[in-house]
Amino acid sequence: MDREVRRIWEFRTDSGELLLRLRVMVKNEPAELQKESRPTAEEKGGNGKGNGGNHQNGNHPPMTDAQKRYLFRLLAGEGIEGEAAYEELKKAFRVENLTQVTKPEASQEIERRLAAQKGGGTNG
Repeated sequence: MDREVRRIWEFRTDSGELLLRLRVMVKNEPAELQKESRPTAEEKGGNGKGNGGNHQNGNHPPMTDAQKRYLFRLLAGEGIEGEAAYEELKKAFRVENLTQVTKPEASQEIERRLAAQKGGGTNG
């Protein structure tokens, strides 16, 4: 089965400024790559309001790259960048690796941080 897969990678500064956008076309993508990059349609739909703390729930897709970038931009707005931002997110989600965070959890954290930045409450 001949199959063409297009990938786009963006490289950004800690503050979210676009440095480089790389577009790649892959033919006959290996099965292990197909498994890693599966749900694009799922990732784009809904606002993903969910219940926090359920990192092992296989019913929810993982946090999207766009959600991760947005969280890092929000943290940069709070003066937290680089490794400190990564550690802050691991602490907020109570995980050892951000790949364990689900899409609904990321959405909930984004909403919480946006509300806090707009003076809508405290971070807890």
